[in-house]
Amino acid sequence: MQPPDYNPVVPYLPLLAHPDVTVQQHACAILLSTYGNHALTLLRRCLSSPDTHFRQQAHLALQRIPRLSGLPIYEEPFRGFYIESLGRLRLFVDHQEVHLDAWVRREHSSVGWQKLRGVLGYLLHCGRQGTTIAALETAIWGTTRAATTGRTLQTLRDLLASLRDAAFAEHALIIADNHCLLNPDAYRSDVQAFEQTFALATHTETTGGLEAAAPLYRQALHLYGGPYMIDLPNGAPWAHTRRDHLRGNFLIAAERVAEALYTAGRFAECVALCSQIFDSDESADDVVAWLLRAYSQLGQTGRLEHTYRRYLLANDLDEHGPEGQHDVVVATYADLRALQ
Repeated sequence: MQPPDYNPVVPYLPLLAHPDVTVQQHACAILLSTYGNHALTLLRRCLSSPDTHFRQQAHLALQRIPRLSGLPIYEEPFRGFYIESLGRLRLFVDHQEVHLDAWVRREHSSVGWQKLRGVLGYLLHCGRQGTTIAALETAIWGTTRAATTGRTLQTLRDLLASLRDAAFAEHALIIADNHCLLNPDAYRSDVQAFEQTFALATHTETTGGLEAAAPLYRQALHLYGGPYMIDLPNGAPWAHTRRDHLRGNFLIAAERVAEALYTAGRFAECVALCSQIFDSDESADDVVAWLLRAYSQLGQTGRLEHTYRRYLLANDLDEHGPEGQHDVVVATYADLRALQ
């Protein structure tokens, strides 16, 4: 088992710092395919390592990432209170992750860490509006009379105080008049970054066209770490609507990048992107439509046919039925067949 503060990108540092460009390229490709955009976060955490050699290698790696991948990077350590909720719910202070299970076992063994994580997630979900104590209890415990609510909220405040100080805890977690609020001014989150980037991309497309917006849509794809709060108990039913909305925006961003790649004649890249999306969501119809078009341009009719049949089977869709007649993938496939 790895220690709690283990950083999985450390083995990649000497490869990214290697003088041979081919070694750098392979290391970068494997790193990004394994960890996605989160790899950049992990690299930035190395900038605060007590090991001078690691810090130097991390700086060099971050300088090379833009040339190797085209991704924008920030070459300074993380500072502040940061929460990831796209994919797993994770809490960071500066460059270090706070492992709730370990902290609870060490400091508050009488409080369940999963309940603590659920409370943190729900307060994060409620945002600037906060929530009533009763709504919090119903969301986490399934009852409006949970005996442990007060103790769990106090444990969360104790956690925040241990990360900074008592004043920060009072500022970050506000409890008054049967209402509680995780103050958005006290933290940053990956959801904020994703939503802001996606909004900027759509605005840029409206004002400047798809070519100008495509890099922003691509950045939004990199910022999306997975389904919203997917690891909370029972999938956090209260998060379903937000989860679907964020996933929908991710698919819109993917579709816009796919169209930009296709329009630029970069068909192989279009296939690579769309195949990855299709593997994670077989109902992503607009993305699958661009995948079929790209396969057609590359002359890969076998893969085109396989993908189309897989889409129909996965979505239990009859191409000749009422639903099939209004499906964008079915229509795209028919158009491509008509051109042959």
